[in-house]
Amino acid sequence: MPRVHELPTHIQVEDVLVAGLTVRQLVRLLIGVSLAYGLWDQAPSVPVPIRAGLAVVLAAAGVALALCQPGGRPLDQWVLAALLFAVLPRRLAWRPGEHVIGQSSPSHSSWAELAPRPEWVRIDAWDDDSDTTPAPASQRGWWRRGS
Repeated sequence: MPRVHELPTHIQVEDVLVAGLTVRQLVRLLIGVSLAYGLWDQAPSVPVPIRAGLAVVLAAAGVALALCQPGGRPLDQWVLAALLFAVLPRRLAWRPGEHVIGQSSPSHSSWAELAPRPEWVRIDAWDDDSDTTPAPASQRGWWRRGS
């Protein structure tokens, strides 16, 4: 008789920890409530109505971040998307630089050469800047010895 093995099909689902809340939701709820309590407890010099109002706002923000999921995404991901949308540019414009394609390259000393000459490769043919005559076999690099 063949053995029957059951494969888990709920891998993408988060585990429920307490009162129908996932670990992530519970942590967000606890952070919001802890901030509200910390404000209430650590700011006795602030008048009670202002302190109570700020504590309620922090607790409500914690509850909203933990429980509200518009579009199937947590609220903190929506807040991050809104911040990135507000901060990042929405239109990119191409502007030509100083170098135009039809012109020759500038002769500055800081201009980067197109053919890099690493110091660890010793080829004497580079000294005279002529690529028309190949270097003798004794002066070629170790990777070109066969050619």
